[in-house]
Amino acid sequence: MSLSARSLIVLCAALVFAGGCQRESAAPIDQPGERAENPELGLALATVPTPFRAVSAEGSTWTFEAPGDAGPGTLVVSAGPVEAGSINLVDVVKERRAWFESADDRTYFGNRELGGPFGTIYTARGSYMGPDGEVEETWAFAIHPGEYRLLSVQYTYPTGESGTRVEQLMEFLGEIEAVP
Repeated sequence: MSLSARSLIVLCAALVFAGGCQRESAAPIDQPGERAENPELGLALATVPTPFRAVSAEGSTWTFEAPGDAGPGTLVVSAGPVEAGSINLVDVVKERRAWFESADDRTYFGNRELGGPFGTIYTARGSYMGPDGEVEETWAFAIHPGEYRLLSVQYTYPTGESGTRVEQLMEFLGEIEAVP
């Protein structure tokens, strides 16, 4: 057997061995344009909208990141417990407003009532001093599309990008559905 044939056999054996010894890879990260599901939250995104990318799903939260001109933004989807009583979304928005107005370094910009694909959605938006400077935050509150529980979506991003970021949030909300 020639040296090159022997080298080829050794190389093939090494590749087979290495393939069998690889560790199991982590769960794939949901990318823009893909369907994504979070069974623990009972939610799916028909399509992960651009520019979001899922970065974690732990317990009752599902976290996404989105790049931006002034820096990245973080969007966190969370669902409260199933409720037997009434969920008053207006009261939830008032609580968020009170939080923004409870400190001098926070500013409340207002709220909106929107019609969404799974019912009424209320938003609250404001700014505050984060660890790296001022940030804006837009919250969206709705009733979960599959169960009677509070659905909250919190989008935090650098100040000055609210036009683009709120538009991204609206597109994200339009992709939410219950897990079949």
